[in-house]
Amino acid sequence: MPHSLSLDPKHNQLTADYAKGAAEALLALSHKSPRVHCITSTVAQDISSDVILAVGAASSFTISVEEITELVAATNSLVVNIGTLDSNRRAAITPAIQTANEYGRPWILDPVSVHASNTRLEYARSLLEFHPSIVRGNALEIQVLANSNSPMAAQQLALQYGCVVAQTGETDIITNGVKTLMIANGHPMQTRISAMGCATTAFIACFMAIDHDAFDAAVQALLIMGVAAELAATKSFGPGSMHMNLLDSIYAINEQTLVRYGHVVELAN
Repeated sequence: MPHSLSLDPKHNQLTADYAKGAAEALLALSHKSPRVHCITSTVAQDISSDVILAVGAASSFTISVEEITELVAATNSLVVNIGTLDSNRRAAITPAIQTANEYGRPWILDPVSVHASNTRLEYARSLLEFHPSIVRGNALEIQVLANSNSPMAAQQLALQYGCVVAQTGETDIITNGVKTLMIANGHPMQTRISAMGCATTAFIACFMAIDHDAFDAAVQALLIMGVAAELAATKSFGPGSMHMNLLDSIYAINEQTLVRYGHVVELAN
């Protein structure tokens, strides 16, 4: 079964506060049905669309340069994922970001595999100059992007670019450089599902789309995703059923479940 750790009252209250905020955000998503525009990896499109729809938001994935500015202007948040960094996506990314900034739409950067290619790394760093609201990556991606081997790389990157950094992995770290929270939820089977990290980025963008504070959006989304994954794993025989059960768990999750199983802790910087 999902773990229910014994935390001190301060940590229990923090989890309860974010669980309440997450439940309120889910209600807002179902009522407002905001649209998230995703420029993302080809392998990530299906599962990203699935998690977006599971919370009542809508999605679009067009990368046509001829349409991109109109579509981003009409959406509520933007995902820029460089997993499939082909010429078509490159051509669409800059006008998409410029439109998001012009219309005050929050956007999230997913610097996929910046550790594997200097060209990709320099491109991701150039995108940071457009001021994403959130950067979501794993620990290695965040360290390389921050040019730091420090365990505080996420905080350094957040302070350098004035953004929220959501570093996901066995535990998730969310920081704006001043305040840092850790979420110790999730399940190893998530790593056996294609594009789970990319889908998590799209999931965070849903919460950004309801005029949310970027820090709260990241925490609420990752809390829901982590608890939902633990619940899904208890009913799954492997990655195939995990994929299906994860969507069901996201769809059915509520405040009481998040309070019971969530583990949110504030870390000292």
